[in-house]
Amino acid sequence: MKHYYWGIQQGLLEPISLNYVCFGALWFEEDHHRTIVGYAFGQNQIESLRHFSSPSTCECCMDRRIIYEIYKNIREKQQLQDWSAHQCFPWLAAFKKPWKDVAIGWYVMRSRSTFPLHLSIIRKQKFRLWLEHAAVCENEAEMLACIEKANITHHVELKFLEP
Repeated sequence: MKHYYWGIQQGLLEPISLNYVCFGALWFEEDHHRTIVGYAFGQNQIESLRHFSSPSTCECCMDRRIIYEIYKNIREKQQLQDWSAHQCFPWLAAFKKPWKDVAIGWYVMRSRSTFPLHLSIIRKQKFRLWLEHAAVCENEAEMLACIEKANITHHVELKFLEP
């Protein structure tokens, strides 16, 4: 029988809403390897996840360092997925605002002016728009690092497109 652990930590960034909320995780450890069974952000999701843990087989983990390691591991995997976000926008998007008057090239769009924010790296072609990369940035250093990575990867000089 596997022994499960349950932990909760306040004030971690939920990447969709960009709010700092409670984070919870359920995991087990086997042969010095941690396997994450599930995770959740916010009280409602955490309560749903809690139903998968029974008190007889699950121990509450109070070590904030372990819970934060699990959170960082999940966020790193999400960042890798975001970097590989390559997808084409619908065909007519290139002919609508704000894109219809924008020159062909590479652009950066922020979801808002304050951090944390969603960052989108977009390539405009004559008749197409491509979301090349996306990122969740908690601060200016993360945003600049993402932009620099895209500049180097694609040999471009990205320009901000303000909404």
